[in-house]
Amino acid sequence: MKIVLQASLGRAQVEKRLREIAGSSLVYADDAAALARELADADALVYSDLAYNAQAAEAVKNGAPNLRFIQLLTAGYDNIARLGARPDIKVANAGAAFSLPVATHAIALLFALQRRLPDAIANRPKHAWERGYAAQASIPAGGAIAIVGFGPIGREIARLLKPFGAHIIAVTRSGKADALADECVAVANLRAVLPRADAIVLALPLDESSRHLLGAAEFALCKKTALIVNIARGGVTDQLALKAALESGQIAGAGVDVAEPEPLPAAHPLWDAPNLILTPHYAGACGPVAGERMADVVGANVLRFIKGEKLQHLVAL
Repeated sequence: MKIVLQASLGRAQVEKRLREIAGSSLVYADDAAALARELADADALVYSDLAYNAQAAEAVKNGAPNLRFIQLLTAGYDNIARLGARPDIKVANAGAAFSLPVATHAIALLFALQRRLPDAIANRPKHAWERGYAAQASIPAGGAIAIVGFGPIGREIARLLKPFGAHIIAVTRSGKADALADECVAVANLRAVLPRADAIVLALPLDESSRHLLGAAEFALCKKTALIVNIARGGVTDQLALKAALESGQIAGAGVDVAEPEPLPAAHPLWDAPNLILTPHYAGACGPVAGERMADVVGANVLRFIKGEKLQHLVAL
């Protein structure tokens, strides 16, 4: 059996764990050419969805006849869903490996917006002891926070926010009740939720049903004091509509860790949106802890594959 690995974030921890499990059966591919070459006789691939491009898809579909399993190093799987893999190849994501750091980042963005930290930071270089914005500062307590997508990341966001007194509205495909939410609403009824929400946190996968889930029509339904946090994928919002809503004051602020495309081009209009915190897709980073959490999930699943046991965190493409 041959397992091919290519990684950046957490490479040392993942490679060490896989080496303990697979020994010399593990091969590291340094670049795209090496990946295509090593896949020719590989049984499994450990890879990031963020790196899955047309060249990788071609190698997987037409240059890897023995490949039966792809273990992603990411929670998201929109690139492999979009570009495809052979139907006989099982694909798993990283499960809850990144749920805690991503949830923490989402809450950091939300709190920074609620406490008007960008205004305070902007005043420091001007040596301006100006606090006119303080009247607009808020806290989670007493507010309704809609979390759109209630998988491992969305549920972790809810768990962390509950002690702060937030009223959690879970927006999911089914609207099925969940103990971590005060209300559960089907995504088909999202427009009924938006006028009530003080903050909307996006934590759902990107697919054709969720692309531009929030656009001009949806922003128009929001409170003018509403805050948007997106730690899902850039395509879940219409970025130009988001910019327009921020410029017009239709919404009060936004914090996003994702963009479309990534990296966001220097000339993209979103850079100039007011009341926006933009971080370059690093919500899952948390130092060595991130690599260890990823190694735990990936290592356990690769071991199941080697033993012929039932795989976890499988996703449907």
